[in-house]
Amino acid sequence: MNVNITKTGTDMITVEIEGLRHTIPNVLREELWNDSTVSFAAYEKKHPYVGNPKLVIKSKDPKKSLLSAIKSTQSNIKELEKELSKSL
Repeated sequence: MNVNITKTGTDMITVEIEGLRHTIPNVLREELWNDSTVSFAAYEKKHPYVGNPKLVIKSKDPKKSLLSAIKSTQSNIKELEKELSKSL
């Protein structure tokens, strides 16, 4: 998986993630909306099997917001794993 920052600005970033479909970008988009500093979070993938998703974030510090969303998602997955392990 390669990550390319295709656009940057003081309050906006566009990140292209190679080798993914919809799942991870969609989860990150949802998690970004939990950040009160984020004013815009979306992703696009022009075709389900061709091309790479592009995640667009607008916030006071978009890089920090993205890293925070990734850490939060990792924490949520670990919690899910823990709860499923108890149930199974």
